Amino acid sequence: MENNSLKQQEAGLDIPKLLNKVLANWLLLSVCLLIGVLGAYMVNRYTVPQFEVNSSVMLNPSTNEASSATALLYGDELFQNSNNLTNESIILRSKALALQTLRNLDFDVSYFKRGNIKLTEVYKYGVSYKVTVDTSSANIPYDVLFKVLLEDNHYELSTENQSWSQHLEGKKYLYGEVQHINGFTFNVISKAADASSDENEHLFKINRLNQLAGRYAGALSVNPNAQGASVLQLKLTSATPEKEVDYLNQHMLTYRQYNLDAKNTNAVNTISFIDEQLQQISDSLYFIESRLELFKRNNTAVDIKTAGGRISERVQGLEQQKAEFLLNEQYYKYLRNYLQSGPDNTGVVVPANFGITDPILNNLIEQLVSLQAEITVLAQNNSQSNPLLLNQLQVKRQQLQELKQNLQENLSNLQAANQIALRELNQRIASESASLNRLPAAERQLVNINRLYNLSENLYVLLMQKKAEAGIAKAANTSNVTILTEASKGIKVSPNDTKNYLTGILLGLAIPIAFIFLKDFLNTKVNTAEDITTLTTIPLLGMVGHNQAEDKNLIDQSPKSAMAEAFRTVRSNLRFMTSGTPSQAAGSGKIYVVTSSISGEGKTFSAKNLAYILAISGERTLLINADMRKPNSNVDFGVTSSVGLSNFLAGHAGFDEIIYPTLQSQLYILPSGDIPPNPSELLLNKRMEDLIAELKIQYDYIIVDTPPVGILSDGFELMQLADANIFMVRQGYTQKVFLNNIQQQYASGKIRNTAILFNDVDYAKLTYGYGYGYGYGYYAEDQEQAKKWWKRVPMLKN
Repeated sequence: MENNSLKQQEAGLDIPKLLNKVLANWLLLSVCLLIGVLGAYMVNRYTVPQFEVNSSVMLNPSTNEASSATALLYGDELFQNSNNLTNESIILRSKALALQTLRNLDFDVSYFKRGNIKLTEVYKYGVSYKVTVDTSSANIPYDVLFKVLLEDNHYELSTENQSWSQHLEGKKYLYGEVQHINGFTFNVISKAADASSDENEHLFKINRLNQLAGRYAGALSVNPNAQGASVLQLKLTSATPEKEVDYLNQHMLTYRQYNLDAKNTNAVNTISFIDEQLQQISDSLYFIESRLELFKRNNTAVDIKTAGGRISERVQGLEQQKAEFLLNEQYYKYLRNYLQSGPDNTGVVVPANFGITDPILNNLIEQLVSLQAEITVLAQNNSQSNPLLLNQLQVKRQQLQELKQNLQENLSNLQAANQIALRELNQRIASESASLNRLPAAERQLVNINRLYNLSENLYVLLMQKKAEAGIAKAANTSNVTILTEASKGIKVSPNDTKNYLTGILLGLAIPIAFIFLKDFLNTKVNTAEDITTLTTIPLLGMVGHNQAEDKNLIDQSPKSAMAEAFRTVRSNLRFMTSGTPSQAAGSGKIYVVTSSISGEGKTFSAKNLAYILAISGERTLLINADMRKPNSNVDFGVTSSVGLSNFLAGHAGFDEIIYPTLQSQLYILPSGDIPPNPSELLLNKRMEDLIAELKIQYDYIIVDTPPVGILSDGFELMQLADANIFMVRQGYTQKVFLNNIQQQYASGKIRNTAILFNDVDYAKLTYGYGYGYGYGYYAEDQEQAKKWWKRVPMLKN
């Protein structure tokens, strides 16, 4: 039952106790809280503010102008681009597009001003001068920080870079003049009327656009506006929001032009392919025209009669159909050669441009164009240095190879179907041509020449028509990108002043509180009265405060002190505790055994002062020093004789020889005597029982100062004879494990009538509810007043 009770006490969460532990360390909390707030202030004060810059673009399936033209020409299938948001996001974040944007901006030079502590980048209106760099210079000092001293009519340059400082030292340069220094050509223009009035320290450095493009590509955030929407939100975070506004606005323009160029590339490739075919057809058409002209010159009387004319018209219609199939065959050959070319070849002509409406082929070509665009973007983003991008590039290239294989299979099927159609047309043409055999030879020859001429002419006209249509579509083409919102400076995202102050306050409180509880958790010593009541069921007799005086017999010197009152409380509690014991009924004296776990817990100090407080109340009191291994308790009362308990128990001294009076008339001392070789055996001697019996007759109270029971067994023998056993526990000194040991002895019944005296207590460290009734504060009558708080703080004592 007792153990269960202890476990229940340990399991409970005592909020007031936890709060008292925290408040007891108010100084530590205050210092840490102040440090946390000051730290937050320093972060907010000296961190360069970062601002958010936002813009948005919308991706349209097709523009109104282009859609009407393409619908007219190719049934809405010309110049169709994939608007997959993921692909477009990759393009927007690509290094290649960022580099193209930077080439249209004046970002090759960055400008700075140095404040009292930090270096801050400035832009546009914050810069009173401009540096123009000749990018064709043989030796450009990239990333070297130059300091500019601006004067009214000239400027000076300096740098910490030793390879450049030697060329700049002691030289003055005029504004607007082109300078040539160590292979570097540049010019500085002053934008201020009075440049020397600006007292700030000016600096600049020249950027590598390739590296700058990489930083912008990595910093740009591109996300869909909402699920299912075709709007992309662009966001940059920077300390120079005006600069990022210019960048985002130019980046959207560059992206829109990129989109338009990609669409125009299709038309350009189509026109180029048609021009190649026209060149071949033109040669054939010229040759046939020459034959026809020669035939008519030699056969002026020959004319195609009615029957021949009808045959010729039918053949001409078939030849016109054949021209379209021949054009398809030419495209299929072109596409097969394209697929067999290099893996990174781009710019394929789409089949819809030639009226080929096969849905599978058009879908595969669209996938091919989209996949090639993704591969191009990944290849331009330095994927070799990025394992993730390199893996994506390898996956895309593998997908491209598989897609080309599917295209080859589809192309073979289409070519086979086209050749079947051509064979059927050729058979029909041959059948019609057989009818010509019934015509005269000259007329038949003229019909054949006309048929070849019409075939070439139809093919030529068809190609010219497709070329004109492609040109019209290109002229009517517009970008699919619409700039919804131009870039604008947003809110400050860092430092977040409120968040930082809250974090500083929380850390300022959390760290010391965690330290307090961790220290308490790891502490193995008894610090509070609650530790005693939690670890044991032994009653708490009282608490004795810390003794700051050097005199161990403090009550004699300060009878009205808090220490004296504490021992008076102990005296009252002892009388109440032993009021019903058998010795009280017999009218004999009472024996109080004072012991401890180890030396240094105040056992002897408490025994002396308890004996003295009993004596001054008029009770005849004897103090026995039973710690024969450490005979020192008699010195404070002026007793110098070495004859004592050990001598009596050994039979070398009589009863009257071992008891000595003190300056207090009711207090007597029985010293330990000479140090014996066998103190434990002497205490088991029958003479010890006889001595106690005799002393109980002569004295009202007998205080026995025993050896520590945690080290020696001597004290346990005497505890069996006692009316009350006082177990000493010293604050911040006694180990908790010692309380567990004495609790086991108490619970098993090996010791009885036991109480704990809490010694050397600093009341400021106690938790609630255990000071009242056990100890007192300072009386107004005390000769020594309480110390000021700053004198009690260890770090401020001196």
